[in-house]
Amino acid sequence: MWTRAGRLVSRLMVPALFASAAAAQAPARFDVVSVKPSPAGDMNIRWTFENGRFTAVNVTLKMLVSTAFGPAQQPLPDFQIVGGPAWLATDRFDVTGTADSGAALPLLVRQLVEGRFAVRARFESRELPIYALVLVHGDGTLGPRMRRNDRDCAAVAAGQGSGERCGGEIFPGKVSARGITPTQMVSALSRLMPNVGRPVVDRTGLEGMYDLDLSWTPDQLLPNQPADTPIQAFDPNAPSLFTALQEQLGLKLDSQRGPVNVLVIDGAQRPTPD
Repeated sequence: MWTRAGRLVSRLMVPALFASAAAAQAPARFDVVSVKPSPAGDMNIRWTFENGRFTAVNVTLKMLVSTAFGPAQQPLPDFQIVGGPAWLATDRFDVTGTADSGAALPLLVRQLVEGRFAVRARFESRELPIYALVLVHGDGTLGPRMRRNDRDCAAVAAGQGSGERCGGEIFPGKVSARGITPTQMVSALSRLMPNVGRPVVDRTGLEGMYDLDLSWTPDQLLPNQPADTPIQAFDPNAPSLFTALQEQLGLKLDSQRGPVNVLVIDGAQRPTPD
């Protein structure tokens, strides 16, 4: 279940963050679906998909599009969605639907937005601001909280190797990861910085897998997590994320420009309520 709350929350655990994409998906089509305008003045957002039943309350079409076209079952950030009518991010809808419990939600929602909202969209590359993750030191020296991991993660997971299992957890102000690649690091950073309006790309030149422990004082809490998740304390005296990356991992986020894959909305229509 993925829940969108109407407020920012305090903890995000992502044991699957460092896993590869899911296997083959079931056919993506709602058996029954209803779309209606949300009642005026209701700002409570709810988003669940459980046992084949999908419920989205007080959501915008932009939220639906974000899920429908996001990579690897992650929502597409707002800055990567351009074009479309002005009401894309303002009009609110209540959506309910039923489908096979094994169906992939992004594919179901894509069928929904293309069918009921007549969304026409395409990806294109544009030159935009980015953050490049680079090494601080020219000789490749890493920080004290980042080290090379040469374990066989698959063997450890199968009980045939020694050491900690590979994977990780992310909280506001803390990341602890074992056996992740630089590509997975930038994926984690992109999720830690949801409102910077630019992607993070790997330009470290590093290869292989690494263990790391990173702590900082978060500017804000993390979105898209159930409100009943326990709060994880963080050190209010810790440095900013940018400073922590340099001091603890020997990495830094360098402001650059580069190609960004954006979703261009060429057209959409308000659905007929049912």
